[in-house]
Amino acid sequence: MFPEIGNLVAQRPKASHNLAMMPQDEQIAAVASAIDQAGQATSRFEADRALRVALLSGMPSDFPVEEISDLPVKAALWAFEYEISVEQDNNRRRLAVEPRFFGASEETTPPKVAVVAEEVVSVWHTLTTRVTSHWGLARLQHLLFERRFGRAHEYAIAAAESYRAAAKNWEVGLDRAKFLGIGLRVARSVNSYDQADLIVSELLDDARQELSGGGQRPGVFMRLIESVLAEDNPPDAVNDLLEDAFTEYDDPFIRDSILRLQIARASDAAAKKELWAHLVEVWTEAAGHSEGLIRATHLKKALECAESSQDRGLVEQAAANLQSLRKEDLGLVTFSASTAIDDAEIERLLAPITGAGNWQHALLGLYQVYGPATGDLTQNKARMEQHAREFALSNLLSKELLGGDGLPRYRPQSDGDREAVALAEQESYNIQIFAPILAMALSRVADTYGIPTENELAEFFSQAPLTDEDLAHSLARAFIRYWAGDAEGSAFTIIPRIETMVRNLVIAMDRGVYRLQRDQKPGQYPGLGYLLDILKAHGMEESWHRCVLTVCANPAGGWNIRNEMAHGFIDNLGMPAAAVVLQIAIYLWSLHDRPDDGADS
Repeated sequence: MFPEIGNLVAQRPKASHNLAMMPQDEQIAAVASAIDQAGQATSRFEADRALRVALLSGMPSDFPVEEISDLPVKAALWAFEYEISVEQDNNRRRLAVEPRFFGASEETTPPKVAVVAEEVVSVWHTLTTRVTSHWGLARLQHLLFERRFGRAHEYAIAAAESYRAAAKNWEVGLDRAKFLGIGLRVARSVNSYDQADLIVSELLDDARQELSGGGQRPGVFMRLIESVLAEDNPPDAVNDLLEDAFTEYDDPFIRDSILRLQIARASDAAAKKELWAHLVEVWTEAAGHSEGLIRATHLKKALECAESSQDRGLVEQAAANLQSLRKEDLGLVTFSASTAIDDAEIERLLAPITGAGNWQHALLGLYQVYGPATGDLTQNKARMEQHAREFALSNLLSKELLGGDGLPRYRPQSDGDREAVALAEQESYNIQIFAPILAMALSRVADTYGIPTENELAEFFSQAPLTDEDLAHSLARAFIRYWAGDAEGSAFTIIPRIETMVRNLVIAMDRGVYRLQRDQKPGQYPGLGYLLDILKAHGMEESWHRCVLTVCANPAGGWNIRNEMAHGFIDNLGMPAAAVVLQIAIYLWSLHDRPDDGADS
């Protein structure tokens, strides 16, 4: 009998964490016994946990393995800390054996198999002569093959057989499917054809058993079938299994996965077209049994599938289905909140306008005194980071932005995209708070000094060298419309002029941005966002850059009012929104005074 590992570790002095002076052979025997006992567990998770508990008896469960001085214990724990997975590499699937932890300085825990100490590898080799459980042998033999230790080819063959034998110890499930999948890839890596064919046969048998069992575990079936489909020439039996699985599982997400596997296998163009149509039908049918946002999401998925098929008829039909949705179909709920500001505070905020002396100085004060409606960029980023810390769960939820018509506009794809959405949300919040105050300030200009005539306003705006007579009169009319109570007309006429002023500034910098016609795409200037980035690169104050972008043309959120209005998705635009775009117009007009260094004006 080998001594119990728990008794051995219990002899460890707490200060040094060393085993009592004992021959290493006996230590290895005890470790092998612990591995065999852990291998009797009912799942891989329980086996890994049982081994760690046994080898760390008397020590904290999170004790760093690298600090253990007993070589057999450290080597065994490291062996079972590697993550082994099957990954897609171009058109082939390969095994990846990776350390559990990667540090910022490229250090890993445990060390990468290729650089792990020779003494550790020696312990792994010795353990393969003492361990009897297939679960333990599969891992140790696989690591020796990865390290190219000794006759590595023979270790690979032994590892594949151990994986297959270990899988039999567990019921059909994810653990068994994973071990069979890994064993298959190990066998293929050394061209062990008989072994590989045997594992493929067992994978197919397990897949049939999973379908006939009525357990509704599609994840297990998909893991089994994907391992078979990783073969260069999967057996024809896979086709029947996929068709049976489509009938067995009625969840649209599972059916989507099944059909995509069938599409990948289909070689005939007509068959592929039929399968794509079937896939679009799956999501369209799912939408018909859903309501609200779930229905919209399913219809969007149907359109995505149709676009992937490149079948124009499918695309048009799927798009028509999505377009038929109305905002009221989405079941969205509007939340509103209000805040009260006393009259004295309002007068304090409007005092710079009232005391400006004339309407000209008052108009300049709209941007000089109040600053961008979106707020200071540095403060917005700080609030965004604070929100991320205090509401961590909200950052884990995926978001999709809807347009004014209720249809999906933008979904962040990366951490950078998600940060851009969060920043736009903070800026939009600031606009909602500040826009009513800005509207009162703009109205106070007319209340205090009267409404200037169009000629008076045009003469004022013509002072900037880049503002010609037509642009000056257009700006003048937009302000007069606002003061006359036509906020919507004011906004609709000023927003195109915002792009005009930005474009004039870029042209004045001698930046060549015009694009000639290419094929069917006519010659044109690039979009507003691109032009704003040029101004930012030439010194435009960042907070103002963010304000113009978020209000007018930010796809990652904010108002994006220029596009939404141009496409008719905004039904009614009030005084606060109009005041914000008029403030932006005044700011951009001020930059026209000195085109070479106007961003510093």
